[in-house]
Amino acid sequence: MRDPLHDRAGAAAQWTIVNTAENFPDVATPLGWTFWERPIEAAMRGAFFDLGALRRDELGVPESVDDRYSGVFFGRFTANLTTLLEMADRMPGTSGRAFEQQIFGGAGSWTGRAVPRRYPVVAVRLPTTAVRIPRRLRALRNQIDTWWRGVVAPEALEDPARARAALREAMRNFERVMRPHVVCTMIGQLAYERVSRICAAAGLPGREIELITGSGGVEETTLAVDLWELSRGRGTLAAFLAKHGYHGPSEADVAGLSWREDPKPVQRLVDSYREMPEAAAPGMALAAQRARRDTAERELTARLSRRERLVAGRALALARAFLPLRELGKSAFVQSIDGGRAPARALGRRLAAEGVLDDPDDARYLTVDELLGAPPTDAASVVAERRRRYEEYCGYRLPDRWTGQPVPIPIEGWADDPSGAAAPVTGIPVSPGVVEGVARVIADPHTEELGIDEILICETTDPSWASFFLIASAVVIDIGGPLSHGAIIARELGIPCVINTRTGTRRLRTGQRIRVDGVAGTVEVLDP
Repeated sequence: MRDPLHDRAGAAAQWTIVNTAENFPDVATPLGWTFWERPIEAAMRGAFFDLGALRRDELGVPESVDDRYSGVFFGRFTANLTTLLEMADRMPGTSGRAFEQQIFGGAGSWTGRAVPRRYPVVAVRLPTTAVRIPRRLRALRNQIDTWWRGVVAPEALEDPARARAALREAMRNFERVMRPHVVCTMIGQLAYERVSRICAAAGLPGREIELITGSGGVEETTLAVDLWELSRGRGTLAAFLAKHGYHGPSEADVAGLSWREDPKPVQRLVDSYREMPEAAAPGMALAAQRARRDTAERELTARLSRRERLVAGRALALARAFLPLRELGKSAFVQSIDGGRAPARALGRRLAAEGVLDDPDDARYLTVDELLGAPPTDAASVVAERRRRYEEYCGYRLPDRWTGQPVPIPIEGWADDPSGAAAPVTGIPVSPGVVEGVARVIADPHTEELGIDEILICETTDPSWASFFLIASAVVIDIGGPLSHGAIIARELGIPCVINTRTGTRRLRTGQRIRVDGVAGTVEVLDP
């Protein structure tokens, strides 16, 4: 029987978990990955077609994982760098090399070549798509929000036929919103690349990270504001969960637990916010960041000619419009997943009541097709074997990138970094500022607490981490690039951030006093 959590790749394709770990940081369950597998591939192909990079005859989902844009290895959602960077080489204004660095935090090692024959098609389709996609994405966000509120209502899905229909609809919604989400990611990356070049030509390299922030309307900063209001007695927990309850631990996995099901993590965050002074309110941080952005923009325009100012203005407007839209799309697809969580729970309860499963939670070891159709005739043994493999995969880590089939790294061999504690930890500077403080290494934001003004050290972030950013004085992240989720939220809140350190969580220790330099991209241990 095929292992739903482990693909077999050929020898040539390059793979990475950078960026995908931001969306799906944990080992996936069989149910969780098969919910994603075909919809994510179809959505990405549709997005690249909308942008003009793919032909219509390339829209079908290939059978071979080597020809897809994503796969799964030892339970880890993985991006196919080869196919993705080849696609980026088809687009004018960027390249596979730039895409690798900005989205995947790579060193620009890609050696592919541009594909100019696609440029005329992209030149026609991209402007039209850019005009239409914001309204389309916002409309989808509203539709999915309304649908979600109905599908997660208590006792709404106890009828198996309704539950199956709701699970299918959740996967359709996931694909529908993922397609414009990928488009927004690509257009945002193109705009960011353009702003970077303008800054470099004006003698202000790196200033782009201050210029593309402070736009407002980022979903996760809204979450932080609503948590703050709740901590001040303005609003109720029920109202907060009715708006944000689709977030939670392992929120990318349909088998995970959301805040609406277990609100204890929310209550802990509210308690932390309650201890903070009014001067730390997120609204004040957002206003300060807008002021810094305006100062940086004045400095840039002072160095540009009249014509150059017009070009820079268009590039900045595009970046500021599409980067927040990327976070809007991410919230919408997480909400789609939670909308699939409710019917999956109901179907698990039904199978347990019928004696097919020993426990309703065993549904996490079935695939979506098995849950929607006929479960395996020997369901108990299939569940036992898949549980064994899932637990085995939880004991592995994967390298950041590899070619062909990956070699897993046992967790016991992962904990200590051999590069030495004396040298500074280095990464990509993505939010400026210099902060000294006490480090707090956190693996699970839902069971571990961050002290006020401590420096958050983590491997990656997803939207449910956003509430920690208001408490932290700075953030250090192992995995990501300038357009990763953690980098965007740090910039919006004006928190110094160094990302893509690779080894920060292994070399830094809770309790150490450290200095984070969000301009130089370094983290120095001051007091071990």
